[in-house]
Amino acid sequence: MDQDSTPLSSRIRHGLHPDFREVAAQLHRDFDLLTGAEVVDRVLDEVAARFADARVRTFLPLLVHRYARSDLRSVTLAPGGAVPGRAGASGVASQASSAG
Repeated sequence: MDQDSTPLSSRIRHGLHPDFREVAAQLHRDFDLLTGAEVVDRVLDEVAARFADARVRTFLPLLVHRYARSDLRSVTLAPGGAVPGRAGASGVASQASSAG
């Protein structure tokens, strides 16, 4: 089981898998100017937390990238940066129950 328990920062869990580093770099390149680096980090943290207990980690980078990109697009399209259908931009993880 590939696992890197060293997080990218003290509050970000997307260090669970080494491939999350590239996912994080790609999402930062694509969304930092639109949402800010803090929002990208928060979304990555919340999406990665959905999969923290996953036994099979092979496709986690793909899944985290897909869900995080979707959430970040929602943030950029919503008025005021709020994610549609949720309490606000800080409620990005409320979709966790529908993710699996």
